[in-house]
Amino acid sequence: MVYVWRMAAAETPVETFKRALSHAARALAEQAELEVRFGSDGPRLSNGVLSLPHPPRDPAAPESAALRGQADRLALRLANHDPALDARLRPIDMNAAEVFDAVEQARVEAVGARELKGVRRNLESALITRLEKSGALRAEAAQVPVAEAAALLLRERMTGEPAPDGAKAMLDRVRADLEAKAGAELDTLAALGDDQAAFGARMKDLLRALDLDPGDADGGDSPEEDGEDDADKPDQDQADQDEQEEQDGGEGGDSLDGTADDQSAEDERQARPDGTPGEPDGEGQEDAPELSEGDRPNHQQTQDDGRAVEVYRAFTTAYDEVIDAAELCDPMELDRLRALLDAQLSTLGSVVSRLANKLQRRLLAQQNRSWMFDLEEGMLDTARLTRVITDPTSPLSFKMESESPFRDTVVTLLIDNSGSMRGRPIMVAAVCADILARTLERCGVKVEILGFTTRAWKGGQSREAWISAGKPANPGRLNDLRHIIYKGADAPWRRAKKNLGLMMREGLLKENIDGEALEWAHDRLLARPEARRIMMVISDGSPVDDSTQSANAALYLDKHLRQVIEKIETRSPVELLAIGIGHDVTRWYRRALTIVDVEQLAGAMTEKLAELFEAEPKSVSSKGGRAPHKRAA
Repeated sequence: MVYVWRMAAAETPVETFKRALSHAARALAEQAELEVRFGSDGPRLSNGVLSLPHPPRDPAAPESAALRGQADRLALRLANHDPALDARLRPIDMNAAEVFDAVEQARVEAVGARELKGVRRNLESALITRLEKSGALRAEAAQVPVAEAAALLLRERMTGEPAPDGAKAMLDRVRADLEAKAGAELDTLAALGDDQAAFGARMKDLLRALDLDPGDADGGDSPEEDGEDDADKPDQDQADQDEQEEQDGGEGGDSLDGTADDQSAEDERQARPDGTPGEPDGEGQEDAPELSEGDRPNHQQTQDDGRAVEVYRAFTTAYDEVIDAAELCDPMELDRLRALLDAQLSTLGSVVSRLANKLQRRLLAQQNRSWMFDLEEGMLDTARLTRVITDPTSPLSFKMESESPFRDTVVTLLIDNSGSMRGRPIMVAAVCADILARTLERCGVKVEILGFTTRAWKGGQSREAWISAGKPANPGRLNDLRHIIYKGADAPWRRAKKNLGLMMREGLLKENIDGEALEWAHDRLLARPEARRIMMVISDGSPVDDSTQSANAALYLDKHLRQVIEKIETRSPVELLAIGIGHDVTRWYRRALTIVDVEQLAGAMTEKLAELFEAEPKSVSSKGGRAPHKRAA
């Protein structure tokens, strides 16, 4: 007995916190055998395993509440959510699916935490942390995510409590508009919260009220939605699937390594009517096989010329994450990686520093600083204190520095964190980002450093969910996104410098889905208050994700990237430029530069930024801050 007491006494506060959190998660999930792990890749659910980030060293710290909320969020999803039913009801349109997912998660949390006040507080902390990281809390009314706002309104109805203080201001910016459009539909959904099937079927009404396409979600479990045509559809889908599996060799279709799926997609591409052979990365392919509109759920008709164009979507966004670099690595490991980056700075840093100093001189030369004197407030003008000494009746004199053109500018460096960047390319990119951040900060320009990759190779939990749903055709993106914040725009360089070492970590760099990364970084920029916003993309090629490319039409990710770039370049106030390492990115970006040797990256980055600052800011229209649409020549 004494021995047991000593073991318990030796347990650290962090271990006690982990144990308590694990027990609470099992209780909420109603799974006594649920495995709970703590690591750098949480929070996520995979194969019945709940993975959570490492807790803070002080369990009483405010961050602990957000961690408890993340655990409660996933545990309640295990208890109150049917993934197979969700896959049948979920719409195809990407924007509609985003609202569907957010509102469904709000239902799950509201039902599970209805009588548990402590759980509600934990969920609120996790919610505020997530919205803060995404920039939604600072967004103007036009930029508030519809999905988050709709979820908050449903949460208020189901719990009877107002939105948390941190999110209430955001919701109030759009509350009147959303209530007018979809208030009745939200009331109906709140009454159906205990029935996922009925709830999901009636979600179509909410999506239509919000002017979103409800897609082909059949709502098959709802008797109100059943029809003769829908009744035959599952059998036809199963027959098509069986026929395809017979062509692929019968068994092995559910293999997690993706071999059978990749071969099936390859056979389909090689059997195109024009006889053009397909390639794994989509290079050299023009269009997908011609199919009827009903067979192409990822296509819709344009209003301009009636041609079918792809509608990009993700099969599920439940496993995506936007995460601070510090949360992916423990502090000691981060110190070691930063030391490794500093060792590279000693050899490459002198060259990059010279270029950065040159950039700084060019920027400061354009600022033309001047002072205004004899003001009633501002900074005390010490040069005129003699007047006060000689004549005590003289008032104090103040001065103020006039605004310089770069004081209202923010720059985002978006760095490709894919596996093909491994080695010297990612090291040089990290060094350049580190020194440019310091340089621009000295010039009064705010800098944000972001990275993008995926959480798994060849599909992660998204692909597993697709397989569990019966592998529906044209599923959209089939990997779990990982968007990393190395340095926020408002964070000083000295506080974020350790985070850049994470790029040197083995195992971090995986696949790259550029289109959604650009949208994410672009939306973060739009939420910023600065008048001038610049985004620089550093990549070494086109988007690549094997699981997505093998299950969708040719050039699926590539076409979406082009659509996103075209939208930013023609209809956004954000100034976009790109630097390609070893690959010609001028095929995608209007303002771009391709370098052959990674050693040229520092010079290319500084030169392109200098050119941008010397040029006139991008013109925008007076409505909504968007430039008029122009087609590329």
